[in-house]
Amino acid sequence: MNLKHVIRTVVAGGLAGAVVFWLYQVTFQGATIPAFIGGQIVSQGKYSLSPSLVGWAVHLWVSFSYAALLTLILQIPFSSSLALNRGIGLAAGLILGWATNKIAPPAIQVTISLLSGKGFPSPLWDLNPSAGHAFWNHLLFFVVVWLVEAGLRLRPQEGAPRAPRAA
Repeated sequence: MNLKHVIRTVVAGGLAGAVVFWLYQVTFQGATIPAFIGGQIVSQGKYSLSPSLVGWAVHLWVSFSYAALLTLILQIPFSSSLALNRGIGLAAGLILGWATNKIAPPAIQVTISLLSGKGFPSPLWDLNPSAGHAFWNHLLFFVVVWLVEAGLRLRPQEGAPRAPRAA
């Protein structure tokens, strides 16, 4: 496993995915998760912090975590066929998108409660049953990370010989 590639993918994929996720919400849903989470954490925790800063910190932390999970899966050599590996990786990303959409409500609740100093909440909010905008946005996030990883994989490696340029 190439650690530099993994780190680059997690950072670039996480950032790109976070921004695309946010843009999708602004475009199709109006309200955004960073604004909601940041506002709730600051309000419930009675912190004198910017809700936007807190919301984006949490959003980026989650985005980097999800990008790391997919990136590690993409490092597994399932087959000697590049196309099959890419297809399996995309399928894994789509499954992660479905799963993270399902668990989003209780995950958001736990995040807000723990970071506002209230402890683990009980009872937990229900799983997300819908296949609306949130579902498509989660799928889009993982497709973006998958594309970033593929793009970085195609870059020439440091120290590798480069093709001569035509004069």
